[in-house]
Amino acid sequence: MSHGPPPVETPRTVLAHVVSDDHVLWGVTMLALVLDVMTTLYGLGRGLAELNPVVLALIPSFGPVGALLFLKVLVLCIALVAWTVLPNKYRAAIPIGVAVPWGVAGLMNTQLILITLFG
Repeated sequence: MSHGPPPVETPRTVLAHVVSDDHVLWGVTMLALVLDVMTTLYGLGRGLAELNPVVLALIPSFGPVGALLFLKVLVLCIALVAWTVLPNKYRAAIPIGVAVPWGVAGLMNTQLILITLFG
């Protein structure tokens, strides 16, 4: 017995499914966090400079790892509070709004590291 071919999902339905599954968006946010922190720490270890003025201000008190983790945890706490307060149809904006700058920072760090390593 056959039920026929599986339905074909269009890019729009795939995007709607991803956006409706907030756990996927939070997973991407966590990946962006890890990318940003790991590339920042690696770059600092290679002699690159931190450009975020908030992180720069926190480094003397917390060290590089502590400063980055403190700031990331603070942002995540604020984001989670905002996510719980917003109506369901707007919640996806929170993890996206956090993941995009962290992802961009991680990719920029990666680019600088590669330029430093390979010229």
